Amino acid sequence: MHRLCLGVLVGCLLSLFLPVLPAFSQIIFLLLILCCGYWRSWFFAGFFLYLLSWHWQLADYLKSQQHLLGFGHSYYQVEIVEISVLTDSTQLQVKFQRSEAAGYLARVSWHQAPPLRVGEQWRLPLQLKRPQSRFNPGMRNIELQFLVSGILAEGYVNRTLPAIKLKANRSARPVLLDRLEPYFQDRRTSALLKALTTGQRDFSPQLWQGLKNSGLGHLLVISGLHISLVYGWSVLLLQKILRLQRWRYSTDLSWVVALLPTLAFVWLAGFAIPTLRAAIALLILLVGRLLIRPASLMGYWCLLCSSLLLVAPFWALSVSFWLSILAVGFILFVVWLLGAPAGSYLQKVKYFLLFHLLLTSLMSLLTLTFFSGFSLLAWLSNMLFVPWCTLVAIPTLLLTLSYTLLGLPYADWLWQLADILLTPLWLWLDWTGTKNVWWSLPHLQRPLSLVLTFGLLAMLMLRPSKPIWCLAATTLVLVVVPASTTAPRLTLLDAGQRTILLIRQPGLSLLYLDIPAEFAEQAIRQQLLPLLQYYQVRQLTAVVWPGARPAIQPAVNLLQQYYPRLEFYSAIASDEFLPCSVLAERYPKLIRHWVLPEDDPCSLSIDLNNWQLLMPGNLSQQTEQRLLQLYPELSADLYLLADYGRQSVNSLAFLQHLAPVQLLLAAESRGRHRYPVKVIRQRLTLLNLSLYHSGEEGAIEISFYPEYLLWQAERQRRWPRWLEKPTE
Repeated sequence: MHRLCLGVLVGCLLSLFLPVLPAFSQIIFLLLILCCGYWRSWFFAGFFLYLLSWHWQLADYLKSQQHLLGFGHSYYQVEIVEISVLTDSTQLQVKFQRSEAAGYLARVSWHQAPPLRVGEQWRLPLQLKRPQSRFNPGMRNIELQFLVSGILAEGYVNRTLPAIKLKANRSARPVLLDRLEPYFQDRRTSALLKALTTGQRDFSPQLWQGLKNSGLGHLLVISGLHISLVYGWSVLLLQKILRLQRWRYSTDLSWVVALLPTLAFVWLAGFAIPTLRAAIALLILLVGRLLIRPASLMGYWCLLCSSLLLVAPFWALSVSFWLSILAVGFILFVVWLLGAPAGSYLQKVKYFLLFHLLLTSLMSLLTLTFFSGFSLLAWLSNMLFVPWCTLVAIPTLLLTLSYTLLGLPYADWLWQLADILLTPLWLWLDWTGTKNVWWSLPHLQRPLSLVLTFGLLAMLMLRPSKPIWCLAATTLVLVVVPASTTAPRLTLLDAGQRTILLIRQPGLSLLYLDIPAEFAEQAIRQQLLPLLQYYQVRQLTAVVWPGARPAIQPAVNLLQQYYPRLEFYSAIASDEFLPCSVLAERYPKLIRHWVLPEDDPCSLSIDLNNWQLLMPGNLSQQTEQRLLQLYPELSADLYLLADYGRQSVNSLAFLQHLAPVQLLLAAESRGRHRYPVKVIRQRLTLLNLSLYHSGEEGAIEISFYPEYLLWQAERQRRWPRWLEKPTE
């Protein structure tokens, strides 16, 4: 069994480096599995078994996606699975019915949508496209997330065509959710109550930030902790009842029957991926306990990991999967390392503290590997709220849920009690959401953090004579001290048709923004603020926004909320924005303003270790010509293409005069309108100018040294390789 599981794990790692294989590979893998079974080569049997499962599910996904996007009609029959109401639209997750894509999902937006309910079936006129991800530092890959979740496409509902409602009656789960909804309303912890009972996480941005800063995200995802609580309480209750009958197999029967309420809870949570993983793990443990001879803890862990990967090979791309699996492994390791707790009360408390210290240290290193940072409050948060929620709050809430679903009276009183019990957690999350306690280490390489994690495990396995917590503290000290560098750095985000450029150097942290007013607040909240937190930019000096208009005031207020001393500069001075000449006067050694007497575009040159970066501002053909006339010395080593690479600017004479070493562009590279436009591309080819396009290659970070530039592209090629097109 161990060899079979090891083969599955090796096959999982190898598949990440394989290209898309031809269809007949499934037959080859099947024949190889039969041969390995005949010769009892269990390692290779597990290896090819994983590759067969992976290839079969990948081929089915790609075939369904191709059929869906190549469908000649615009109408699709769908069932509404999830609804999120936004300020300007309604975000839907729909499941396709009666087609080759049946069972798969799509994520669509619907402007001015009618009243909708989960479980309704519609014929919707959809405009769909393949999922497309932005590649930015510290942000999730949406394409991988959609693949893991079974989402084939994204798009919107075409409002010019009528939408047809097909079926009013719904399945039992949406009806139960509607029945529970009144109990969540008008309560302080309504978001927590809903997340812990139905799996719906309608969290505010501050609550999401609080979960990240506190390290308590695992408490509000229905997963192994919650499933084990439901199953454990069900087993205890059934054993009490069955022992009264004095049945011979009362213990085994209680283990089996307790699956019914557990699976019912999994169904109520919508069979979400973490919930489904926990249910499969419980079934494996139960089958192993009842039908198979007892195995070691490590044997059960390997069987669990390989079984989950065989059931859903794409889970290998999920960060939450590896966090869950490795967390279980770390728990088993710490239990083995510390042994059973001693008898006295003081020794049990010491055991409890040491257990959480070791586990939190290991999980912090793991979080550092996947998220390039960890929470400084993780140990304290888990010490306070894991026992409280596990022993008091969550059991009370689950009891309240069962009581309500049975239709018993006075259920509202129990919901009030659950709300009171979860209030300390809500207050803690609300407080941590406003504190800067997330320690980010963006430049720590992932292999190094993995080496540190498994190095700590190896040291602990040697059972050193010194206290174990010293080893944990020493390891954390090695990773919390970031590598200091004085080299100026430039980061250009992959933000679509929006320019977000961050410059960091000693004495100056500057933002250059060119964002349409209607998207400004959203871009700052979803893309810029996470980037600033990722790089731990605690002090931001200035924001240059050449085309600032009064409509961007909400975005300005949002930035000032996080950086109260921030100053704004624009081509048009106002109460909020200073003229760009003031910025050049305050930093004369770093910034030069190429001022024009009339219609000043706010063109700025910044010195970055003797490398000149020219930011165009609001250039036009006329202002380009006037700049060349007034400033013959105008030059640049790096130039940010003006107006997203449109033909209205970026004249041949201007580009030829600048002769930059590198051109930068932040714009869309896909869809109907691609940038830079064809004429500009021809000019760049004629002048033999190199262009870095963030829409095609992802975000970039440039470190400026006196003799050279160090480039770090966020996406040099797709990973894993089988996400590439076969022709690439």
